[in-house]
Amino acid sequence: MSAGTGESDDRVVEDITNEFGGVAPLSSLIENYNNMTNDVFKIRARVTGAEHQDMLNRTDGYMTAWMLYHLQNDEEAGKSFIGDNAEILSNANWQDIEKNN
Repeated sequence: MSAGTGESDDRVVEDITNEFGGVAPLSSLIENYNNMTNDVFKIRARVTGAEHQDMLNRTDGYMTAWMLYHLQNDEEAGKSFIGDNAEILSNANWQDIEKNN
């Protein structure tokens, strides 16, 4: 799952149950990630400085790699996400990354 860090995605409110926190605030991403079982490969990350309307263009490379890995068993694409040296972990354009593989 992905979102931006801009105000349209995360207004950084104290309680998103009482106030609109944005389209995809970090607190909701964490909750959704934690509610997914660990028997599936999952990853959560936010695009640094991106507003919600920027997400299509700013996430395209990783979304394509995710689909190539899962739908075509493309091991090279999987290196973007898999292991302690996954490419996304050292990409300064992404933050708040959590993954289970």
